[in-house]
Amino acid sequence: MSKFKQFLKIIISKDFLIQYGIAAGILIVLFSIVFLWLRISTNHGEEFSIPDFTGYTVKEARKIADKKNLRIEVIDSVFNGPGKPGTVLDQNPPPDFKVKSNRKIFITIKSFSQRIIKMPDFVHATLVQANADIETFGLRIGKISYEPSIYDNVVLKQKFKNAVIKPGTDIPQGSEIELVLGKSDDLGTTITPDLFGLTLEEAELEAASFMLNIGTVLYDKTVKTYNDTLNAKVISQRPEPNVVFSPGDEIDISLSLKSETIK
Repeated sequence: MSKFKQFLKIIISKDFLIQYGIAAGILIVLFSIVFLWLRISTNHGEEFSIPDFTGYTVKEARKIADKKNLRIEVIDSVFNGPGKPGTVLDQNPPPDFKVKSNRKIFITIKSFSQRIIKMPDFVHATLVQANADIETFGLRIGKISYEPSIYDNVVLKQKFKNAVIKPGTDIPQGSEIELVLGKSDDLGTTITPDLFGLTLEEAELEAASFMLNIGTVLYDKTVKTYNDTLNAKVISQRPEPNVVFSPGDEIDISLSLKSETIK
């Protein structure tokens, strides 16, 4: 028998056909797996909109995130803010922001209790010193008022909720502290500063440095969350900058998140 006939006999033999079929089946399975993996990988790289997690508990937010193949991480908690304790106040990236799967979403929640700190001593400090230091203690400047004194713009009293507060007293972090300053007969006048483009906290500090208070605070419809109030910028003020004012008077401001509305 010729070699060619022997080769044909091997090809058409039953064992060969079985082995060939097994090999072909394995190749088909491998190609199917590779194709499916490529499909999954391609979809994995697709971008989609982030859900709005605000108002949900962390557990609820994680359940929603799992369905979208997203990860939730709590990075901060604040006591002052809308909603119930334990719910999401803000998120980064924001809702509807386009991301890919497995993205980590950082959230801020409303805490169940407020952090307590010791009240510092600002008495005998100048307004400039108190203005520079008060933020470092996690507090905010509240109303500025004046009483007769031979020392101009020196802190005579520090108050919390209209009552004098002693140094070392427990106080919630983020509280507003009223400063009572000295005022001689010749303290004179001041001018209104330019507050455009400042956040509320920055505007309060700037106004205080000019011996003035922030009065009415209005937000436009772009401001929806607690974090929005922190990031919104002054878009108008009344009176306008450079108006002669008496120390202790108030400036009314409006704030927005729209940068194009800021002067």
